[in-house]
Amino acid sequence: MSEAPWDRFAGERFRDELTKFKMKNHPFATHPFFAAIEEGAAPKPLVQAWAQQFYPWLASVPIAMAERFARVGWEPKNDRFRRMVLDQLVEEAGDPKGKEPGHPELWLRFCEGLGVPRAQVQAAPLLPSTMVAIDDFLYTNRENPFYISAAGSSEPPNVDLCARLLPAFRSHYGVKEEHLEYYRLHVTADVEHSQWVGEIVAAFANTPEVRRQMWDQMLRGFSLHALLVNGVIAEPAPSGAVRPAA
Repeated sequence: MSEAPWDRFAGERFRDELTKFKMKNHPFATHPFFAAIEEGAAPKPLVQAWAQQFYPWLASVPIAMAERFARVGWEPKNDRFRRMVLDQLVEEAGDPKGKEPGHPELWLRFCEGLGVPRAQVQAAPLLPSTMVAIDDFLYTNRENPFYISAAGSSEPPNVDLCARLLPAFRSHYGVKEEHLEYYRLHVTADVEHSQWVGEIVAAFANTPEVRRQMWDQMLRGFSLHALLVNGVIAEPAPSGAVRPAA
């Protein structure tokens, strides 16, 4: 029986194994819902329902990044990691001087392009599954060391997902270019964020105990993203709609 990756590898080699597993097994890569969107097979009402539930998750990301930032120690050795987390926090939340919109705003614009008014998105009741996912996401960033929560980040597989879904929303769902900035941005921005996450993981993956926590955090992230989708699919389908299996 081969050793577990957290026992077998350390540093950059462990980072590479973690990333490889994440790219292959994250729900962004494996869930039938995203494959159905890519093919244009997911009913538009279902996609609209998912988009409305994904908004509060995105709105919680800047808060989670603030929690992660607060866990970075003051020591000089953490200076570069502090800048990485802060940069991501500002990008997620939006420039405080209004120069660049935050990702929640970009998602609202996407929802409008999908045919859901922003007021409807912002007023949509949260499903229990969405509330659980958000609560756990905020909890793990608040309670765990920043390098553990970073290990669970979804940026690497999100680059591929956005690259797959961008043309699908154009061709299958009629979303116009002015409403697709969220997806265009993440095809490029999350490449840099993925690199930063990798640097953090490699720098702190020094003991089997820490590496096991990182691996478990990655799996926990898988569960949260699957929950966000499965909760929507589990809701009663609109009349005549056929939903993809979870």
